Amino acid sequence: MKLHENSPREQNGRDSFARYKAQVRSAAIAALAILEAKEIDRVYCDLHDDFVIRKTTPTKTTYVFTQVKTRAKQNQNWTINDLIGLSVKIKDQSKQDTAKIKDSFVGKLLAHTVVFGESCQEVVFQTNANLDDAVIDLFDEMSVDNFSSKYATVLINRFNECFSNELKCKTLSIDDIKSCLRKIVFETDIQHLKGQNTNFDETVRKKIYEFSEVDLLPSELDQLLLKLLDLVEKKSAGIITEISEESFELLASISVSDLLEILSISRQAYDLLIQGEDAKAIKSVSMIQRALTKAGGQAESVEYCSRCKIKWDTWVRKNRLHIPPLDMNSITQLVSELLIENVRYDGIVLLSNLRKPIKSLITRLESEDILFDLDTDTILGGFFSELIKGRS
Repeated sequence: MKLHENSPREQNGRDSFARYKAQVRSAAIAALAILEAKEIDRVYCDLHDDFVIRKTTPTKTTYVFTQVKTRAKQNQNWTINDLIGLSVKIKDQSKQDTAKIKDSFVGKLLAHTVVFGESCQEVVFQTNANLDDAVIDLFDEMSVDNFSSKYATVLINRFNECFSNELKCKTLSIDDIKSCLRKIVFETDIQHLKGQNTNFDETVRKKIYEFSEVDLLPSELDQLLLKLLDLVEKKSAGIITEISEESFELLASISVSDLLEILSISRQAYDLLIQGEDAKAIKSVSMIQRALTKAGGQAESVEYCSRCKIKWDTWVRKNRLHIPPLDMNSITQLVSELLIENVRYDGIVLLSNLRKPIKSLITRLESEDILFDLDTDTILGGFFSELIKGRS
């Protein structure tokens, strides 16, 4: 099941969003994982839950549903009653209140495991505080398939009753119920959810570098933080009247296009490098763009140089096993020298200054009988490939 195929249970949060600043920070950081260009490709804000991470592979689409809850007193641990609606004062477990279980934080998360079935990979409770020992023990035991405790038994026995509406007259087997319960994940003591000294800006910087290897200047980070938080707020506000995949993606989700726009990185150049099998496409286009735009280069120049880099990368992949190692190393060394001689101290590259050196290099390669099928564009691509390696 896909996200748009089931209507959100409520959208009140989208109308009163000002209360959820911690949620905004958490969704923003989660969205940065999209830059890794792996499974995570979208983050939905305040839809079905505080935010939902979509993971896409060639064979399936799955979701991670996350609730963000903070406590004013961070030393006040979450108890079983707080999280699951189970009273520790009741000795006869048959008297536990089913309605309280369903309406609890964990109950609301577990509903996703029923509604979305195998499409629900995990349900996450994220908080600035910690868990009571009884909660930790319960979920640690269930994670290793031990459901013998009294509270685990209650959850299994009441599961079908709790989610009878979602199950629509069906019932889940005990094995299926256990599978649902094992999808619960707790993320506690989260620094960026704390009211003071969240280090949110440093967390964002580290995450951007972790996922894209793009290192931001302090002034760039300040601008990005404002744009990123604004984006999450925008994607979290307003009632969505048309329930469809298109409206969810347009109005409530963050994609790589949104993040590249915030980072001021050319989407066209990024797409070119992705298609050219550049494993670090965001880093590559960022470095090419910085080197050129500081000298007044336009978006067309960034795309052109990105295409040239693809030509070089393709040429290397095709020829590295056929061209003698000495010849290949000589070519690479000469391209590196071209880089050293033509990058300014401040990292700026003037394309107009590269014409003559590249032509001279072609003449030299030809005279030494190692030009092979290299041309101006391919050597220019090699120049930028070496530029990126040198700044790694």
